[in-house]
Amino acid sequence: LLEVARANGYTGWNFRDSREVLRCAFGQSLQAGFSTIDIGGILSNVTNKFLLEGFFSVERTWRNICAVRNVSDFKTVTSYRLVGKDQYEKVAPGGELKHGTLGEQAYTNKAETYGLILAIDRRDVINDDLGAITTVPRKLGRGSGLKINDIFWSIFMNNAAFFTAGNNNYLTGADTALGIDGLTKAEVAFNNLVDPDGKPLGVMPQVILVPTALSAMGTMLFKSLEFRDTTANTKTPVANPHQGKFRVEVSRYLSNTQYTGFSDKAWYLLADPTDLPVIEVAFLNGQESPTIETADADFNMLGVQMRGYHDFGVNLQEPRGGVKSKGEV
Repeated sequence: LLEVARANGYTGWNFRDSREVLRCAFGQSLQAGFSTIDIGGILSNVTNKFLLEGFFSVERTWRNICAVRNVSDFKTVTSYRLVGKDQYEKVAPGGELKHGTLGEQAYTNKAETYGLILAIDRRDVINDDLGAITTVPRKLGRGSGLKINDIFWSIFMNNAAFFTAGNNNYLTGADTALGIDGLTKAEVAFNNLVDPDGKPLGVMPQVILVPTALSAMGTMLFKSLEFRDTTANTKTPVANPHQGKFRVEVSRYLSNTQYTGFSDKAWYLLADPTDLPVIEVAFLNGQESPTIETADADFNMLGVQMRGYHDFGVNLQEPRGGVKSKGEV
């Protein structure tokens, strides 16, 4: 808003004289009434900054554990992971190469539209309420960020049919609590996962995903060279074999009681999502941030309306991309 005001003749460097800022930003006719001002057109040039501030102000752990896909429409899209005999074969004399065989495993996703309209009353503009002009786009951005989190974690945590003993990616028992022994067990389980041919995946685990209650333990496992054996009388140090191995990601959603599958003890060991993602987020035309549009309010209202919308979809993908540990019996 200050940039627009300066372009129209305002010489100050801050919002101290807010009436003068508004007068220059919205034109000479501010006092004459809202209907003479193209506030919608002016605000559209300055709201995106505040929209993004709101969008990036919420938790973004989801972005660090998912694959991102670009889609061009709202149809269900199917991606295929090629499986089969793809190892090189020894080339016989004469140089003839053998043909491999490929099968397919399909994974789907679909973008949907989510959005909201908020309005600024004419009186807020005339009363020099710069806070309203900046707060509304920030709220729209924050609302988009919260919606992505809500959809993402609802799908990720409702995973009883995804992380299962049958898939060899679900561990239970007291010895699965996050610690040196529990992490060792999860690492072994991950490394024992196989491709459809029964051979090793060749993908290494990279990420520990934990709820807030396990954040401190996750950080200790990543940073500490040794732990203290508190069960021994001598309190001897125990080497930490996992120091520096796995990046720790924390989400408050994992233990929130509003979500199916919540737990403050369960945690995950995941592959790098660029290698083997357990979950994917699809964005229409690759637009990862929401869109905001501004216009004059309806004829029977005095004010300006801002609408924000975002096109994205979320779906689980490859069960071999992670191991879930229940953390308890």
